[in-house]
Order: sequence, then C-alpha cells, then structure tokens
Amino acid sequence: MTAEQNKSVSDDHILTHNQRADVQARYQARRSRSLALIERMLRSYLRPYLGLLGITVLLNVIIAATTGALPWFIQQAIDEVFENKNTDMLLLVPLGVIVISLLKGIATFGSNVIMNSVGQRSTANLQRDLFARLVHGDLAYVAQQHSGAYISIFMNDATRLRDTVSNIIVALIRHLLTMVALITFMFTINWHLALIYTVIVVPMGISAMRRLGRVTRSASRQGLQETSEFSTLIAETLSGLRIVKAYGQETDQIARAGSTIDRVLEFTMRAIRARAAASPAIEALGGIAVGAIIFVGGYQSMQGNLTAGEFMGFITALLAVYQPLRSVANMQTILQEGVSAGTRVFAILDSQDHIVDANKAVQLKTDKGAVHFDNVSFQYEGRELPALNNVSLDVKPGQTVALVGASGSGKSTLLNLTLRFFDVSAGVIEIDGQDIRSVTLNSLRHATALVTQDPFLFDDTIASNIAYGTPSADQAAIEQAAKQAAAHEFISELPDGYETRVGESGLRLSGGQKQRVAIARAMLKNAPILLLDEATSALDTASEQKVQTALNELMKGRTSLVIAHRLSTIMHADCIHVMQDGSIVESGAHDELLAQNGVYADLYQKQFAGENG
Repeated sequence: MTAEQNKSVSDDHILTHNQRADVQARYQARRSRSLALIERMLRSYLRPYLGLLGITVLLNVIIAATTGALPWFIQQAIDEVFENKNTDMLLLVPLGVIVISLLKGIATFGSNVIMNSVGQRSTANLQRDLFARLVHGDLAYVAQQHSGAYISIFMNDATRLRDTVSNIIVALIRHLLTMVALITFMFTINWHLALIYTVIVVPMGISAMRRLGRVTRSASRQGLQETSEFSTLIAETLSGLRIVKAYGQETDQIARAGSTIDRVLEFTMRAIRARAAASPAIEALGGIAVGAIIFVGGYQSMQGNLTAGEFMGFITALLAVYQPLRSVANMQTILQEGVSAGTRVFAILDSQDHIVDANKAVQLKTDKGAVHFDNVSFQYEGRELPALNNVSLDVKPGQTVALVGASGSGKSTLLNLTLRFFDVSAGVIEIDGQDIRSVTLNSLRHATALVTQDPFLFDDTIASNIAYGTPSADQAAIEQAAKQAAAHEFISELPDGYETRVGESGLRLSGGQKQRVAIARAMLKNAPILLLDEATSALDTASEQKVQTALNELMKGRTSLVIAHRLSTIMHADCIHVMQDGSIVESGAHDELLAQNGVYADLYQKQFAGENG
C-alpha cells in the first residue's frame, strides 16, 4: 500500500472517529437540554406542590410494595395451600390478597388524582406566564410569529409539556419503585433466574428505547411545527373569509388545509409508531427471557432446587414487571416529546424585552400635557433606511397638531414612539419636560389615549368595551362618555343596549359605530394627551361627520397629536406638519401651507380635485 493510500485510510479512520464523536456530542447535548428542561419545569412550576408530590411518593411506595407482595402470596398459595394443605394459609392468603389489592387500588386512585391535579395546576400557571409574557412583550418580538402559532403553543405545547412531566414523575416514582420491588423479590427467590431477566431484557430494552426516542423527538418537533402552521391557517382563513369567498379561493384554502393536515398526520404517525414499537420490543425481549427462565427453572425443579410455588411466584413477578418496565422504557420517547414542546414554550418565556422601565423610573407628572420631539430618529430592525430623520416638533398644552404626508413618511412611527411601543434610535421625546424613557410605562400610557383608523373592540358588551382601561367606571359615566362620543343614540336602539355583545373585533357594529365606541372609550379614560391615527379615513361621509363631531368634543382641552389622511379633518389644527421620507418638510397653519404652494398644497389640490371629480 502506498503512502497516499495509507494516508487516505488514516484520514477515513479519523473522519469516522470524528463523526462518531460529533454524534456522541450531539446526543449528550440533547440529553443535557432534556434534563435541564425537565429540571426547570420541576423547579419553576412544581415547587409549590412539593407537599402534594410528597404524598404522591408515599402512595406510590404503597403501590410498589403491594405489587411486589402479590407474587409472594402466589408462592405461598401454591406451596402452603395446594402442596402442604395448610388450612391456616387457606384463610390468610386470600385475605392478604384482598387487603393488598384494596390498598393498591386506593393508593393508585389517590396518586392519579393528585398527579392530575398538580399537572393541571402547573399547566395553568405556565399558560398564565406565557400569556403575561406575550402581553408585556415588545411589539416587534410578538409580531415575529403569527397569532395562530402562539395559540398552538398555548393549547398544544403547554399541554404536551404537562403530560411529559406528569408521566416522567409517575415513571420515575411508581414504576421504578415497582420494578425495584419486583426484581428484588425475583432475586430473593432465585438469583439465577433473576439474572437471566436482568441481563437479557433490561440492557437491550434501554438500547431500543434510545433509538426510538430519537425518532420520536424528530417527529414530535416537526409535528408541533406543522400543528402551529395549521393553527395559523385556520386563524387567517377565519379572519379573511370574506376575501377567500370574494376571490373564489375556497378550494385552494381547503387544499392548503388538507396538505397541512396530512403533514401533521405523517409526523404524528411517526411518533405513534415509535411509541407503539416500545411495548412489542419489551414483549419480545421478555418472551425470550421467559423461554430461558422456563428451561432453567424446569431444570432446577427436576434437580429439587426450585418448588412449584417459587417458580409460579417468580413468573408472576416477571409478568407483573412488564408494565412498569414498559413505562420506564418509554420514558425516553415521552421525554423527547416534552423537550420538543418545552423548547418552544421556554423560548417565549426566555425572550428579553427591550422596552422596559428604567432602573429608577418615576411616575410621569402631566401638569400641562406638552409634548416635545427633539431631533428624533428611528430605524426599524432589518430595514436599510431609517423611518425618521432628526424630527423636531412641539405640541403645546391644549394644542391640536396634525401630521400629514404619504404612506410610509413616518407619521404612525411618531405615535408609536410617543407610546414607547418602540424606543427612539436617537433624540429625545419629552412630556412636560420629562424624558419618556425615564418614567414608568404604566404612567406614560395612563396619560395618553389612542384612537386608531381600525379600532379594535373585544368580543364583549359595548359597556365593557367603553370601560376598557377604566374598569372602575359606573354605568352613568359610561353613558355620559357615549353621549359625548355621539354613540348613545345608536346604542340605546340596540335590543340589549349597552349589554349588547359586539362580536369578534366588533363585527356586529358598522365602521362608524365601532369608531364612536372607541372614541367613547377614550372619552372615559380622560387622558390629557390624545393620539389620533387616521381615525376617520376608513368611514363614509355620513359616518365621518358624526365621528368628527365626536372627535372635536374629545379634543377639547386636550393636547392632541393627529395623523390625518383627509385634510378636511385637520384644516383647523393649530399647526400642521408635512412629512416626507421620515422628515418634516413643511410646517404651519392650513392657510400658510397653501400659500407656500409646496407639498401640502399639492396634496390638498390632488385630494380635493379627486373628491370633487
């Protein structure tokens, strides 16, 4: 063999060795992550229930002890009752079997109830934390996934993680103790026979479960991802059902759903097959062991070294150990399912927010409600160009200041920065001389009221939607706010009045009605600073007039920053700023801007020419 060939063989050997090392390293890493995840679940969500878990341990000790005692009673029944005709044991053995069966039944019932209770409560706490994490999360982070994906994590992953932890605890406590009790009994009867079982079944069973666990982990992870995609598809189809029908895409949506369901089914069946293979594998190994035990036990019996009672007691213990052994062997596959779910759950819980209160944040004091933007710049993550460039403007107390400009000019970004949905990249935003980053988020948002172009209403009563943000408001205050928002009349005409449920996203109300309910909500909040984001642009002329009247009432005595698409709604603003490509290019009152014959005048002429045409 040449030197080159020797080198090639050596390189192949090194590569194979490195590959093995890499596989082993990945396995150890997965195992460490799995154990760390389960440990975290135990530490974070099961610690409050340590007392109940302690009771469960005691109950499972009883279950293990009674299960291990049954083969002994079988041995005594055959040797003492059937062989030696012992009349005392004829009464004691059946009585003992009845007593241990009752104890085992009661202990099993208690253990199952406690474990299910702990599992349900820990899952509820986990879901609370998930929900709180999402509600408090940055808008930029939450928007990274579709709402359907979050629903899937709430409903599927959290439940899967609960089942994993519960099953692992039961397998480790009940089934492991039962295995120990039964195998110990087997060794006390005949260590030769017990050694055959432990040498054949246990090592080979563990090896088989490791392989099945890898298949289950992969299938579970992919299945959860596809389930998330399916949840997303359902949410999108329901929210966009009018568009689906309008464009005749029902068949396409059904086909997409069918394809996703087939993929979910495929990965689910992979996991099911892996789990289903566990029991037959143990059964087959057990059958081999039983055959060997019958041969060795029969030989020992012929030699006078094993009684019929001992052999039957041993076989009873052997058969009884199958179920706990299968459960313990399945731990690997169950654990991998939980790891796949837990990875997605804790990824949300571990995400870090960027918009948080400063270490020494104080309450915002709004004596006047003046808002000042000083050289504010902002760039969205992943965007090449900034959304705002050195924007400076003042909104004096009680003033109405309007922002106009083409879509994408930065108007809504200014409002988002004012509410600290995002933080400025450079510059400062102040309210009454206080940097909004130095005050608490709660006090900042308490001082502001937002009305958007497409107001969101919860699927609740009209009264609850108006009182949202002011839960202490009584009925009289709610109705007064509705009157100020020009909403009381149409609400009173509804069959259930203020107790009318508005449906999902307020679908049971018209656009103008939804907008006036949203304005009533802002009225009731009575915040000193008002932020309006194209609040009338989506309305017809009749609805716009009613909503604009309500808005004029809302803006009285408040500092208002208004984004407007229809220039007719802001012609009487104290100051109008025209934005273009993230900068303010013109400022002034309506007449002043028209006189400049610049960008604003061009917008005005195009808009009114379009409306008059």
